[in-house]
Amino acid sequence: MSCFYNFEGQVFEKTISVVIPSYNSGAFISDTIESVIEAAASYDFEIIIVDDCSEDIVCLRQVVKQFSKALLIEKDKKSNAAISRNIGIKKARGKYIFLLDSDDHFEPGYISHRIRMMEAGEYEFVFGSYINVTEYKETVVCEVPRGIDPKDFLFIEDKDIRTSTISFVGYKKESFRFNENLEKHQDWAFLIDTLAQCTRWSYDVTPGVKLNCVRGSRMSGAMNIKASRYFISKYLDDSVHVSGFCKRHFILAALVENEEAYRYFSSLVMLSRIKMKYKLIKLVGDIMTNAGLFPLLSRSLFFFRSVVGNFARK
Repeated sequence: MSCFYNFEGQVFEKTISVVIPSYNSGAFISDTIESVIEAAASYDFEIIIVDDCSEDIVCLRQVVKQFSKALLIEKDKKSNAAISRNIGIKKARGKYIFLLDSDDHFEPGYISHRIRMMEAGEYEFVFGSYINVTEYKETVVCEVPRGIDPKDFLFIEDKDIRTSTISFVGYKKESFRFNENLEKHQDWAFLIDTLAQCTRWSYDVTPGVKLNCVRGSRMSGAMNIKASRYFISKYLDDSVHVSGFCKRHFILAALVENEEAYRYFSSLVMLSRIKMKYKLIKLVGDIMTNAGLFPLLSRSLFFFRSVVGNFARK
């Protein structure tokens, strides 16, 4: 067995560990696994799949059996992806640990590029750009941070982190943990927690991961005010960051016709901190909501989007 050592003398049995949380992914996860195998072909690697009590577990078992490098861990109790990822991270034996969602794909050459980058810069943690894949096109998303504050990056610059672009060093894996109490916003919390204790990090401008934007699991329209309140209370103590967080949600709340969520998020948005088109949306939306016309707001927003372009994300 080949072993690898870091400067603290820790032993790693693999060069690469890829952690994949899974829920009802048996029908498509084989493509994801194959993309990892191709990207990691020149390394000693392992794929750790942590299943969250899937209904298609029999299918998933059959799929995983086809791949000698893949290990399936079945949870006894359904919980969330944060717990699944933490289980996989704890189990990982790699010098470098990569995260990947069950419906996303690594590009050929991605792992070797990322390892070269991490070794050259002596980085402990890296996240980066990616390729959004829809039914009609592929779009590269590259959002380089302007500074070092993750809250500014997320809620002032309106940029994002995607879990499938994350890699970090195995010898500090206990430091890279997801907040298991969060039902939503787990990736944002992970970035804030990570950069609070990690100074050797970077953003990878080379897109090496394809994110599937077609399946419903990619973007849930469900609003969870309780989870959002918890995130705000736990992570945001600046009204500017709170406003930026809520700006990213009040339009979505209108589009999915959730009046309670719209009222909550809109009430925390600072007009002085948003662009003119969002000010217009908020002012009109608030007037319509207070007049009892909230059900008509989503139609108005879809029309507005057709005129000024996409605004749901930013």
